[in-house]
Amino acid sequence: MKIFEKKNCLLIGGLLCILMVIGSFFDFQISMQLFNIDSLFGMLLASYGQLPAMLCVSVAGMLLIKISKGQKKVVVILSYLFGILFNIFAIMGITMDPMLYIPHMSIVLSVMIAMIIVGVIDFIMWKLTQNADSQQVKKVIILFLGVMFLEIIIINIIKIPWGRPRMRMITAQNQVFQPWWVIGSSMKDQLMSLGITAEEFKSFPSGHSANAACAMMLGVLPIICQRLKGKENILSFIGIMLTLTVAFSRIIMGAHFLTDVTVGISVTFLIEVIFVHLLWKRKDIK
Repeated sequence: MKIFEKKNCLLIGGLLCILMVIGSFFDFQISMQLFNIDSLFGMLLASYGQLPAMLCVSVAGMLLIKISKGQKKVVVILSYLFGILFNIFAIMGITMDPMLYIPHMSIVLSVMIAMIIVGVIDFIMWKLTQNADSQQVKKVIILFLGVMFLEIIIINIIKIPWGRPRMRMITAQNQVFQPWWVIGSSMKDQLMSLGITAEEFKSFPSGHSANAACAMMLGVLPIICQRLKGKENILSFIGIMLTLTVAFSRIIMGAHFLTDVTVGISVTFLIEVIFVHLLWKRKDIK
């Protein structure tokens, strides 16, 4: 769990602060240079960029079923019930975005892709967690579910009342750019009366980036996966790069500004740090 050691937390926190400062001064200019709503790269990551959060839920459900073996009958039944429900929730979540962003994507195909992704990841994690300590598995389940659901709640508590216009809407409607520190939009009611959806006023913070930042929890897998011992650094690097790639794609698509994606990542990372330090003693965060 080296990514959650104090020095690494400070390093990541410092980087996020730098990005926030840069965005505060150059949000619009950066978006103007990167904005390309027809980007295939942006479209694909808009469709599947939230996978890390959904897979946290599906894996947590699978692990819940796995550790129920040998428990009381009622515990086994509840574990299977919630385990299956969590996986259905993940499949539904993965199904929705491609239908919004990929032209002509049918619900049948989208569901099939989602089921394959969830099934493959669950199978891999089932194999990798053979002989894992059940107490550690329980902590990972709490971490995955707690971080995922809490970050979604917090992001939406901020996003809905904040009402920051998205770059794509500003460009399409020739509207004035609004910095992140301005809460509420004077143009919202007028534009919505003309047919612009409320979704175009949910730029700050980025939900995609917050969900993608769940990938940074890859760094905890060696705790329950013996085969991944010693690979903490590479897992953490993969998680960080995946998070940044999704965040970059959101700017390209005009869905968010640099400050939006930075705050989205920051919310999830802060929640992860808190959960890790509550679930594991300092000496265990290695």
